[in-house]
Amino acid sequence: MNQMPRRDFFKTAAAAATAAALPKYSMANLASDQRLKIAVVGCGRSGFNAAKTLMEIDDQISIVALADAFEDCALALYKRLSDISSARGEFASGKYKVCRDTIFTGLDCCKQALETQPDIIVLATPPVFRPQEVKAAVDANVHIFMEKPVCVDPVQARQMYALAQESQAKKLTVISGVQRRYHAGYREAVKRLQDGQIGEILGAQCFWMLPHFDGMDLKTPPDADPEQLEYQLRNWGLFTWTCGDHIVEQQVHNLDVINWAFGREPEFVNGIGGRALSLPMPQYGNRFSHFSIDFDFGNDVHLQSVCRQEPSTSHFVLERIFGTKGVFETNLFSGQQIRGENNWVAGESPDPALEMHRTLLKSVRNGEAVNTMKAMTDSSMLAIAGRLSAYSGLRFKYKWAKLRSKESLLNEKLEFGKKTIAPLPVPGEYKLV
Repeated sequence: MNQMPRRDFFKTAAAAATAAALPKYSMANLASDQRLKIAVVGCGRSGFNAAKTLMEIDDQISIVALADAFEDCALALYKRLSDISSARGEFASGKYKVCRDTIFTGLDCCKQALETQPDIIVLATPPVFRPQEVKAAVDANVHIFMEKPVCVDPVQARQMYALAQESQAKKLTVISGVQRRYHAGYREAVKRLQDGQIGEILGAQCFWMLPHFDGMDLKTPPDADPEQLEYQLRNWGLFTWTCGDHIVEQQVHNLDVINWAFGREPEFVNGIGGRALSLPMPQYGNRFSHFSIDFDFGNDVHLQSVCRQEPSTSHFVLERIFGTKGVFETNLFSGQQIRGENNWVAGESPDPALEMHRTLLKSVRNGEAVNTMKAMTDSSMLAIAGRLSAYSGLRFKYKWAKLRSKESLLNEKLEFGKKTIAPLPVPGEYKLV
């Protein structure tokens, strides 16, 4: 400082502080010859799919860390990716650089993975952990790919809305795993709807109905105690506190399409739901097996949202929107179309999962700061409100749930050991807070 004019010193200090606050792959810090370092947190199916896809589509990435609450899960993914990399000769290329020192386990494994200073973190853990993991990544200026849903209750939703603003201010790329947003047929269908090709919207339906109860293939010994945290985390899809119930964890895909197409919130929510008597508790958790929700958007526009996971029932997945000039129908598996005055059928589309991950990498490299956190929180909150109405049997204003509900499913410090399971919700008795 003694040799630098005071004004120049403060200019230099301000520039240094600004650079430190930017993510590494912002436009200001972009280095085109550097690999993108990626840490994967959550070593189950979603974590594997993300890592495998990223390695397949891009030669300039490097998987540098794996993390999971359980060592056996982390080591299983390490071996699986190692085998793939060995078969393809990818160790020499640097695409896969995980070693035993960069495999992290325990309930704080996300924090440990972030200490490796990745450029991108993949968050594929149970949904209840999403807000705290996202906060840690945003605090560390790390770009994010996060699986859906991004929250399981209204308190977490409000945390995510705040993090969406913070991540946008930091120009971070944040992409969530709703592949329909990256499907060419879906994009064209929604564009045509928003251009008025089905006319004024009169109402909508969405369905996610499966012939099985997700999670029945228990990932624990038959004699394991369901009232142990380990059991509940290994079988997180069975418990409301870990996944938000299947209307939140799975039907959020449907609801995201409706949210995308409508572009506005409902005014009231009114739902029913329950659980098949043939599904034993607590072995198969404490969540419902079926929901039917009426979302009232005002002016006589309603969305009927139905989901079911029950053995030996019919499989049916669809989004449908009715308009004065036609009907919009989309299904990821069987096609997208508009019927009516402006008939249209989508052609073949590239794999949306590949497009989703290409968008992630391109956004990080080019400093585009594509950020879908708010939109994904909107869709997650829509599902959460549906669950609250079905559990309680009450009709309420959507804004109450979004802005005022104090329901929090993660209200204690987690430690391995005994964890009491909440009873099955009973409409008329379940209290909204």
